[in-house]
Amino acid sequence: MTDIVKKNGLNFGIIIGVFSILVTTMIYIVDVKMFASYWIGILSFFISLIIAIIAVVKSKKALGGYISFKEAFTVYFIVMVVGSAIGSIFMYILFNLIDPASKDIIMEAVIEKTVAMMQSLGSPTGDIKTTVEQIETTDNFSIASQIKSFIWGLVFYIIIGLIVAAAMKKSKPEFEN
Repeated sequence: MTDIVKKNGLNFGIIIGVFSILVTTMIYIVDVKMFASYWIGILSFFISLIIAIIAVVKSKKALGGYISFKEAFTVYFIVMVVGSAIGSIFMYILFNLIDPASKDIIMEAVIEKTVAMMQSLGSPTGDIKTTVEQIETTDNFSIASQIKSFIWGLVFYIIIGLIVAAAMKKSKPEFEN
């Protein structure tokens, strides 16, 4: 693995981590109930994806316009591991050490949105009640939940990273003598 791959992976991973911290902080300041909105997560995901792709493109340019599948995937993977780790650690600190009471507000918002969605889909009352009980007994901000979320997120990012690496790879031409 080249120094360019490591350097760009780390630098762009830190950029995603800082982005994650800034978005989380802004949402926290504006209204913690916004954490129950899936749109924010989707938007953050796409911005992170774009940053990771930019890291691969910059690495490819720095390597003379050629990048192997392994190098492209490695850059992407490092970016996502570093960025996700920073974001997960910040979320854990914010909701478990700085302001644990905000978890209850978020959980209430999640329950409200879930109940409204399930009612609009015509779900039976028993199913709604069971789902609410499951939400209430799950601490999505515990260290175990954060680690599980981090790992599942990485699995998803790996799948996308394989596609990105396949699309970005470009081998150096071999000349015959």
